[in-house]
Amino acid sequence: MNLRRRTIFSALAAAGALTLGLSPPTAYASEPIALWARAETGSFLTPLVEAYNKSHERQISLTLVPDAQVTQKYSAAAATGSGPDIAIIEIGRLPQFLASGWLQDITSDLAGLPYKDALSPAHVSQGELDGKHYALPLSADVSVLYWNKALFKAAGLAPDTGPKTWDEIRSTAAAITKTGNGNFGYFFSGGCGGCMAFTMLQYPWAQGAEVMVGEKANFAGNKALGDSLQLYRDIVKDGSTPNTAQTENGANQFGPFFSGKIGMFVNGTYPYVELKKSHPDIDFGIELVPSKDGSGAASFAGGDDIAITKRIDKATGMEVLKWFTSEGQQLLAQSGVLPIRSDIAQADYVSLDPRNQVFVDALKYGHIPKSPEVNAIFFDNSSPFAGLVQAGIFGTGPIDAALNAAQSAADKITGK
Repeated sequence: MNLRRRTIFSALAAAGALTLGLSPPTAYASEPIALWARAETGSFLTPLVEAYNKSHERQISLTLVPDAQVTQKYSAAAATGSGPDIAIIEIGRLPQFLASGWLQDITSDLAGLPYKDALSPAHVSQGELDGKHYALPLSADVSVLYWNKALFKAAGLAPDTGPKTWDEIRSTAAAITKTGNGNFGYFFSGGCGGCMAFTMLQYPWAQGAEVMVGEKANFAGNKALGDSLQLYRDIVKDGSTPNTAQTENGANQFGPFFSGKIGMFVNGTYPYVELKKSHPDIDFGIELVPSKDGSGAASFAGGDDIAITKRIDKATGMEVLKWFTSEGQQLLAQSGVLPIRSDIAQADYVSLDPRNQVFVDALKYGHIPKSPEVNAIFFDNSSPFAGLVQAGIFGTGPIDAALNAAQSAADKITGK
């Protein structure tokens, strides 16, 4: 999960059209369809656009916006009514645009899709405001628990079975660390707010707790979140994670597991693809992050939604959205990328590798904090959640005090 600072629409409205060279908010049928997306999506999106253009007379013109400029450029476009005809928006950021008037209401169009019930629930929810829908799911990244089978075997553990409870996660991490040779049982990027949101919030969610209630953070008195921090604190206290976990800022969040020296970590679909491609010597398993007693599970749902702005007629825009959520999803699945439709995933994705079923299941358990201020509360390295991670996991004071402090900081951001 990238780290981004929130941007206020009104602060950019005056300068947006001048600094970005945006055209007037008018679209012409003879012009290419302007599609904006964050640069991170280019690896899978570029082939999809090429496939679309081969089968449609009116072409799509794709602009990949550098990740550090996404919030500024999208916010300026929303504030001025300029920019793209079709916008692909990371779902964590999407709520800040729902009330802007930039995106078209597609509630009835979504309701009429024959595959609406197969779409990722978390992605659909992110595009909804006050009962109206403004976006469809496009791409998914879900978090799961990875484990190194060789290290499990070296520790005398069943290599083909991952831990099913929090106690098992802790004891397994300790057993792997005791094998020595620079091995550690668990790794996480404690110096990266967005990384920790993506890899730790599953634990309280699996307990049935929420970290946002409406637009207000739910930190103070959140027992499930406190218990999750205590689990991490205990793992650190046991010596089951390397010292670098406290300061790792996301630049090397995958490297330790790729080295074969880490028993477990939580992450998304990227390490899975990279392990199979570049580290075939690492025999690994994946499973959903369990609840405390193993009776439940949860996943962080990341990825992108796709929306129609008011610069294009709705019929043309929906033609694009329907293609990307039908033929486009089939192409993703066939190339080994997790689709956001469970029906296509079962037909074309799981068959590539039985472990893919875990990612498909994760879509059903997916959560994501929903707030216009989600970046400032969770994903920034200076966010209240990032501070909570440092105090709650690596601190020595009461975890309840850390939760209260994070609540106060979050309330100042939301004004709630």
